[in-house]
This record gives sequence, C-alpha cells and structure tokens, in this order.
Amino acid sequence: MRNWFLSLLMLLYLPVSAAERLPSTVELQARQQILAHQLQVYHDTGAKLSVKQVRQLPFEKLDTIATLQAGKTVHWVRVALHNSSNNEQERYLYAGDWSKLQLYTLQPDGVFKVQQTGQLLPVQERDVPQNKPYLRVRLMPHSHTLLYLRLQGDLNLYKPQRLSLQLYMPEQVVKKNNNRLLVQGLFMGIILVMTLYNLVLFISVRDRSYLYYVLALLGTGLYFMFYHGFALELLWPNAPYWNAHSFAFIVTFNGLFRLLFTRSYLGTKQNLPLWDKLLRLLAMLYALPVAMGLLSYFTPLDLLQPCVDLIGIIGGVVLIVMLFVGVASLRQGYRPALYFLIANVFFVVGALLFILKETHLLPNTTLTVYSAQVGMVAQVVLFSLGLAYRLNTVTNELAAEVLEKKRLELEKETERKRMAEQQKQELEVTVENRTAALRLKTQELNQTVRQLRASEHKLRRLNQLKDRFFSIISHDLRTPLATLDSFLNILLNFSDRMKPEQMQKLANHTQLSVRNLQALLENLLQWAASQTDSEHSMRFEPEQLNLQELVQRNVTLLQDTADTKQLQWQVAVPTEVTVFADANMLDFIVRNLLHNAIKFSNAGGEIKVTAKARGRYAEIYVEDSGVGMNAEVIKSLLHAQQPAITTKGTANEKGTGLGLMLCRMFVERCGGSIKVKSEEGKGSCFWFTVPLALTKASRNQERELEEEIC
Repeated sequence: MRNWFLSLLMLLYLPVSAAERLPSTVELQARQQILAHQLQVYHDTGAKLSVKQVRQLPFEKLDTIATLQAGKTVHWVRVALHNSSNNEQERYLYAGDWSKLQLYTLQPDGVFKVQQTGQLLPVQERDVPQNKPYLRVRLMPHSHTLLYLRLQGDLNLYKPQRLSLQLYMPEQVVKKNNNRLLVQGLFMGIILVMTLYNLVLFISVRDRSYLYYVLALLGTGLYFMFYHGFALELLWPNAPYWNAHSFAFIVTFNGLFRLLFTRSYLGTKQNLPLWDKLLRLLAMLYALPVAMGLLSYFTPLDLLQPCVDLIGIIGGVVLIVMLFVGVASLRQGYRPALYFLIANVFFVVGALLFILKETHLLPNTTLTVYSAQVGMVAQVVLFSLGLAYRLNTVTNELAAEVLEKKRLELEKETERKRMAEQQKQELEVTVENRTAALRLKTQELNQTVRQLRASEHKLRRLNQLKDRFFSIISHDLRTPLATLDSFLNILLNFSDRMKPEQMQKLANHTQLSVRNLQALLENLLQWAASQTDSEHSMRFEPEQLNLQELVQRNVTLLQDTADTKQLQWQVAVPTEVTVFADANMLDFIVRNLLHNAIKFSNAGGEIKVTAKARGRYAEIYVEDSGVGMNAEVIKSLLHAQQPAITTKGTANEKGTGLGLMLCRMFVERCGGSIKVKSEEGKGSCFWFTVPLALTKASRNQERELEEEIC
C-alpha cells in the first residue's frame, strides 16, 4: 500500500497541465500485451528536449493509423502501468527496431531511472543484451509507474513506420530467442554442410560452377546471420553502425556469385549469348547499392533505406531472370537445367515474399520471415543434385569417348581371337555341364546332411525336455505329495496327542507345499504347451486391457500368500494406462513375478508394483527387498531354451525355474521385453514392457498408412 500511495503522490506532484492529460493506466496481465490506444505521444522535431522539459509539454493521444515520416524527429511516448498484484512484476518492453531507445521510469522520489537500447548500440551496452532492442521494466506490488520512452531514428532503416508498444513476459522473450537459436542453427548447419560438400567437389573436379556456388552459399549464410542478429552478436558486436551497412555488401556479394554460378552452370556464354549479356548487366547494377552503402557509411547522407529498396528490386529482377534463363536452357535440351529451374522456383517464391516484406509491401509474418530460408534449403538440395547430375553427365561423356577408343581397339583384337574363343567356349560348355552335375550332387548331399543335423538337434532337444520333465515330476512333484501324505497320516493317527499350535504349524507347512505344487503344475502345463512343435499351439488373442485392474486382481489373488510373511504391498499403477496384450499371458506374467517376489521376500518386507507409459509401451516394475541374487543366477535367468538355476525361497519354497522362462516367452509374444536387476542381500527388480493400446484415431492413422504402403 505504501508503494501505491507514493506512486499516487508522484503523479499528483506533476504540473496540472500535464497531470490533467495523463494516459489511461494500463493494467498488467499475465500474457503479451499490445499497447496503442493507451499511449500518449509528443513529437520533438528539434530532437533537443530532455525528459524534464518534455514533462511540462502537452502530449497527444497516439494516432494508430498515422505513418511516421522520415527524418530526425524524436518521438516521446508516455504510458502509465499499474501492478495490482501482491508480487513484483517484470516485463520486457519492445517498441520496434529503432536506432536508439531511452526509457525514463519515474521513481517514488521523483528521480528518473534511465535505461537504453537500440539497433545502433553495441550489444553489451543494451539494457537486454540481445539482437532485439528490449527494455526491462520492473514494477513493485500495488504500484502505479509512469514511463517516458524516447524513440530516436538516426537511420530511416531503423525507424518503424508506426508507433506501437508490446509488453512480453520474460519467459516469452526467452522462448522466442531459443526458437531463433534452434531454427537458425539448423538452417546454418544445412548451409555449412552443403558449402563443405560443394567445396570438396570443387577441389576434386576443379569446376568453377562449384566455386561460385560455394561463395554464393557463404553470402546466403552471412545474410541470414545479419538478418537474425547473429552477425552483430558474433562477428562484430561492437560495430552496430557497420552492421547496419553490411547488408549492402553482403547481399551484393551473394547476388554477384549467384549470377556467376548461373552463367557457369548453364553455359550461357556459349549457348545463350543474349541472356548472358543481360546477366552481366544485372551484375554491374550491383555497383549502385555498394556505392550507396559506402556513401551512407562514410558521409552524413542516410541512403540505407533507399539502398535496401534498390537491392530488393535488383534481387527480384535477378531471380526472375534466372528462371527465364533456366527455361531457355531447358528448351535447348540441356538436362541439368531442369534441377536449376525447379530449385529456383522454390527459392524465387520464398525470396519474393521475403523481399516484399523487406520493402514493407507485405506484413511481417512467420510466412514472409522464413519463406526465403525454406526456399533456400530446397534450392540448396536441388542445386547440389543438379551439380552432381552435371558432374555425372560430364563424366559419362568423357567415359564414352574413352570407351569408343577402346571399342575400336577391341574389335581388332576380337577378330584375331574369335576362332580361339569359339574353341574355348565349346570346352567351357563341356566343363560347365560336368560341373553342374557335380554341383547338383553336392547340393543333394548337403541337403541330406542338414536334414540329419536338424533331426539330431531336434532329438537331443526332445531328449533334454523329456529328462527335465521326468526330473521335475520325480522330484518336485513327489516332495509336496509326500508332505501332504505325512500330514494326513499324522492327522489320522496322532491328532489327539498334538497341541493346537503344532497342528497349526503342520497345517501351514502342508498348505505351503500344496501351493508350491499348484504353481508347479500351472508352470508345467504352460511349459508343456509352449514346447510343442506347432508355433500356433498356444493361442494368442491380444485385446485392450486396463493395467491397473489386472495388477490389482493378481495382488488380491496372492494376498493370503503374502500375509503368511506379513508382507506389505505398495501398488502405484495409473488407472488410465491401457495395454494391448493377451489377457491370459499377461495375467501369468504378473502373477508369476508377484509370486517370486513373495517367495524371496523376508518376513515383514515390502513389495512395490509400479507402472508408467513410455512412448508406445507400458513399463511394469515388480520390486522386492528380499534376498536378491548373485551374478551366476542372474546370468541364467530368462534363458531361451532351459530353466534358470533354482534357489529356495525365504520359507524354503521350492521352484523349477520354468516360470521366468515362460514369462520371457509370453512377454516377447506380446511384443515386449523383460529385464532384471538384483544384488545379493538387497532385493531384486524385474520389469517388462508391453505395447500400449492405440486410440481410435491412432488405429485409423496406422490403417491408412498400411493401405498407402499396400
């Protein structure tokens, strides 16, 4: 409240003649603001008044339609800003690309704070050290701030035609600058790569067309560095006046070498002499903007804006003439002119839009700003293809001459060798017939050997499966059945002598054996089905599944087993994650990993189940804090053909290693992968991926893509 009160007193302190006509207050908003009708202006034709003198003079409401005339008039803009929030606010003020801008902020003590920027100030001396002339404005909470902005256009090139202020959020300015760095960095990278590529070709073939094109590309790169502020920031940061005039020399450099490239590439001197004279005339016209640039730089004359307009006119004529020369060359049957013509069509359209924007005949939009660069990239690629085609054509012509000479020599040699060659061919036919017969026999023998080896491999595999299956049945099935038999025997013969806690302990042990037997039988059935000869013996029916519901269902199913070890669940699966997989296979994978986590967890431990979407897949993690595994066991996990090394659980639960092998098979069948990370004594983490379910729009897009491919 104190800042607001001081700001109000400061406004009341102004002379009555000025205070009565103060501008309407602009309320700060959390977005970009364009100020026009809220501004008051005073035009200082003598360009000599100070801010203290201007304060006493009457300001007028800004005429948003009026066009500023060329000249040395200084324009004062007055605006009042109000920050009604509880926090200090910062904004970046942009008034256009003026030669020099000075911002006077009236402080509560009646003193003006002065900030400056402008296109004719070195970057480091600007209030915001960027290529654009921004001014940083800070407003205290609940404050009214009166701003006086002095706009000076020493060069008409840096004097906008209309007055307008824009307030940007700091993050908006940062984003615009980052976009500039990204887009122009990519463009400059393309220009640099194509320049080096064509320079290497020039060094290899010594064709002047490549040299002229390399120099034209360098001129193009320099121009866009100038236009987007990189030349001032990187090449001559302390020479803003030269930066403004460098345009005339950079564009002339680029235009001259484009004309030289056109003459050399199309051979206009020999094939199109009239067009060649016109191209030379246009090259000489570039002396005019160079002279205007030198006069403007070394004398008080301000010829920069007329120079820009003249360069735009010459550049437009050059582009159009290049098109006509390409058409004329193509009509004469010169095939490389096709690349030249197509490349120039792209660039001419983009460049003309850009030139019309630079001469203020078209508005400053994203299309007009970047059209020349988009056309330039297309032109660079097509010109490079055209140069490569031209090189290939010349190479083929030279090769054809060499081949013609060799052909004449070979005809004489062939005549002498014809008879000997005929006899040789007859002999070769005989040898080939016998060789073909031997080759056929060899192929038959190799095929027989391959079939025998395949049968041997199949028999060995079946024998290993048989031995493994019988081993599991004879050992792992016998143990839980023997435990159950012992429990029933004790129950029948000694139940009346046993204490309740002994009965409970024996029942728990027997229940654990039965559960192990149940899990073993389920794994055996799934494994037996997966080991049959037919690839399609296991039905794979993918569908959309809600991952959270599936995980929760299996957690509930294994809750009793987890309660025997007082284990805690920590489940974090987003409800919106939907996957596309076989329900039975995914149930088996989740249930098996949860069962293993319970099996190898210590009493009172915790099991974490998490999931997240990453790209086109869902990742599901099952992590326990149990006994972990050593490197040897980890290496044997998820083996393609045989179960892993088995270890007992923390309650002496037994396993066969079939579960993880089936998990790997089912995950891969669903289109995903499974991985493990573990350390002895610190627990294990298994995670696997399955495809996310596509939305209806995504499925339609994929179906349309498949139809296009077909």
